[in-house]
Amino acid sequence: MSIIVIVLLVVGALFALSYFSRRRFGVLGLALCAGFLLSTMWAADVTPFIKKVGIDLLTPPLASVVAAVLILSPALLLMLAGPAYQKHGHHRIIGATAFALLATAFLLSPLGSSINMDGDAKEIYMFFINNRNIIITIAIAYALFDILTYKTPKKLK
Repeated sequence: MSIIVIVLLVVGALFALSYFSRRRFGVLGLALCAGFLLSTMWAADVTPFIKKVGIDLLTPPLASVVAAVLILSPALLLMLAGPAYQKHGHHRIIGATAFALLATAFLLSPLGSSINMDGDAKEIYMFFINNRNIIITIAIAYALFDILTYKTPKKLK
């Protein structure tokens, strides 16, 4: 399967998960950042431990799966609780899109190391790798904006 199809499937699944959970992007975006930090710090140490337990994968490599799980787990946990969008407005669509793009930008390295690419697929993948810092920066700025502008709904007395 082409990397393009896989990336589109990942983006679509993450968008749907975020949209239907109704959670605000600010919290989820910063949770993805925390997951990325956890992944960079612990993936190399956790992978041999999981291999010792008896779980071993060839395709995709276990290290890629562990890195992806570490990146996504804080955000997936926060999808169970936290601030939510109150309506089906454009903020919810923008938040779900930003979540999917930020998560995919963080997942590009684990995805790329688990798939053989050639030709056009490699060029498209390298385009996203070369521009992922811009995507991540814009998404984090929007996450901070979302948190700063969030106002809790007033409870009736």
